[in-house]
Amino acid sequence: MEKQIASWITDYQKTGDEAVLRQVREACWPIVEAILQEMATDEALASDLHKKGIERFPFIISKYRADVQLPVETFLRNTYRFYFQQVMRESSESFF
Repeated sequence: MEKQIASWITDYQKTGDEAVLRQVREACWPIVEAILQEMATDEALASDLHKKGIERFPFIISKYRADVQLPVETFLRNTYRFYFQQVMRESSESFF
């Protein structure tokens, strides 16, 4: 499955095909959801992170490089963990 996902990502990066992006999102979103659940402290934050995570998905996937040979799951975990931390930090700063 890893090779198939990497292939879809490469196809999306080359073509920008939304159907391919949907395939990648369907295959990868459970990984992102798991990170979201680890980091969200309440339903409102979970909803906000989910929305922003979906919006940011095309950009994040566009940064994956198959030639580095980093597993897609590791890439997504590291990238989304960092992104969600930024979102939470920005949210707490705007609160005060």
